[in-house]
Amino acid sequence: MNDTSALRRFALALAVLGWTALVVQAFISIGRHVALGNGAAYGVMMYTGYFTILTNAWCAMVATAIALGPRASAQWRWWREPDKVTAAAVSILLVGVIYHLLLRKIHHPVGLEFACNLALHYLVPPLFVLLWWLRVPRGALEWRDAAMTFAFPAAYAVYVFARGAMAGVYPYPFFDVSKIGYPAALRNAAWLSAVFVVVGLVMVGLKRVGPRREVA
Repeated sequence: MNDTSALRRFALALAVLGWTALVVQAFISIGRHVALGNGAAYGVMMYTGYFTILTNAWCAMVATAIALGPRASAQWRWWREPDKVTAAAVSILLVGVIYHLLLRKIHHPVGLEFACNLALHYLVPPLFVLLWWLRVPRGALEWRDAAMTFAFPAAYAVYVFARGAMAGVYPYPFFDVSKIGYPAALRNAAWLSAVFVVVGLVMVGLKRVGPRREVA
């Protein structure tokens, strides 16, 4: 089903779902901080500090690129490459799993925010993994591509701790140095890093079997 019209329609529907949820959530989150007197810039900083938001934006970009097809511009083709699609799939899969296991009991959205939360944590993750499975053929990946699956979350961890040191805010309780201290926060980061490495290797392995194939 590599780049068939059905796949492109599926990718388009997923892109629309992802972008819509992200835009609506942005208005809700930033508007909340404006109402509290924190200002729009602070609201943007907080909104873009969540791995969920950044990963869903990445997946929406990939889905958009796939929907555009192989004749898309060079900038869009970068997002369609098998290692990029796989890395996004690993991250969004773990967004859903980690939220469900560690965060859903402390997060209680209502109204439109509930709908956004449903889309970003429960709909996009499995749908994007399905898109990855259909888009990336067997033999399109090599073991070295697993490094890409870890590059994004590793960069995010550096960003979270650097931003926290400067602004004193952390997006997730398991990274909140102000409450649990650096040893516990770094230990949590190490455990999550190990999970990303294992899942990345498994997903690359699933698509490594077969002759090497180029994907447009």
